[in-house]
Amino acid sequence: MKTHPVHRGLLALLVLALAALACGGGSAEPTATAKPRNTQRPQATATEVDAEPTDRPEPTDRPDPTDEPNPTEASGAAIDLELSAEAYTHPSGAFSINLPVGWEIDERDSSIFLLSEDSVVAIEVSFVNAGAPLDEEALYAFIQAVEENWFADYVNYQALDPEVQGDGSIFVAKTLDLENGTPQTVFSYYWQEGQVVYEQDFWVDSDQYDAYVDGLLAVANSITTDPTAGEASDPYAVTYTFTGPDSLFEFSAPFAWLYAASEGENSLVDVFTSPDGVSYVENITYDDGEIVSKSEAGAFARVLLKEYYEVDDIVITDDQVQNDGSERLDWYSTSLGIDGMSFFETRGTTFLLLTWVVDSDAREQFFPVWDTLLSSYAVPEPE
Repeated sequence: MKTHPVHRGLLALLVLALAALACGGGSAEPTATAKPRNTQRPQATATEVDAEPTDRPEPTDRPDPTDEPNPTEASGAAIDLELSAEAYTHPSGAFSINLPVGWEIDERDSSIFLLSEDSVVAIEVSFVNAGAPLDEEALYAFIQAVEENWFADYVNYQALDPEVQGDGSIFVAKTLDLENGTPQTVFSYYWQEGQVVYEQDFWVDSDQYDAYVDGLLAVANSITTDPTAGEASDPYAVTYTFTGPDSLFEFSAPFAWLYAASEGENSLVDVFTSPDGVSYVENITYDDGEIVSKSEAGAFARVLLKEYYEVDDIVITDDQVQNDGSERLDWYSTSLGIDGMSFFETRGTTFLLLTWVVDSDAREQFFPVWDTLLSSYAVPEPE
């Protein structure tokens, strides 16, 4: 598949093409895109991480304290977490795990979340169906996306490089501060079974890390999995709400898709790419202060699709005006082996083009991701 990372050439094309179609340019431009905001997970921020991770230990093996990702001194003696004798099984059947007795379990479609009664510790276990097994590069892209779209959104986030453990899982240690300013030490394990990626996240008040680490390692090592059950879920079903420039739109984007943005004089391009590069979604926002008619917008959308993908064989198979006034174009390119679907609209002086691109032979696999995004697309209510 020929991918199209954000680049200045597209932004220049935007300026030239719209200037020609709209007969003029202005100085108005949208604000920079908001960072992805988490909607399903705890709120946090950070302190400096200055240690190296070790191999993931067995429940009875405590890692060397000098190698733990804890930047502060521990307080208090080790706390013996009593784990349930009978393992908890997620309703999906994708995993079972022994959890601390008495902690309330918040069940979600692809995860569970637990918070200790004193709010010192939080545990999250989740799984994501990637639709197909990821190679090593794609798995690390998956981890990078989750770290950037989720944890890095918190104040003072600092993380060590991912480290492969003795059991094949990938360990990422980080520190961050909760919304109330409490420093957190967080450690995560990622691993892949078949086409399912599992993740365990352990959040601890940093000054209590040493007291809880043994018990949390026991929880981590108690997990058993059934990836066949996990594959029954929709691909990349764990999402966050992404809000566009000036709150022009919002939609659900997968946590595990890499996000990038590029801003020009009057334009902004937001790009979300699957870890394996097989599919991506782009949203183009353009505003030069001049009114763009629907006919001009339609002509520009077609020119942009052809010029941006640098081929002459893009075939538009369907063109439909939607109930909300936007227009949908279904298209494909035989030479590139890709299918696409684009929605464009104008709102006063703003031109919006939302496009999904996927390898033709993976269209069915990734369509649920696109369908979720479209179903969630909305204009936020003013605050």
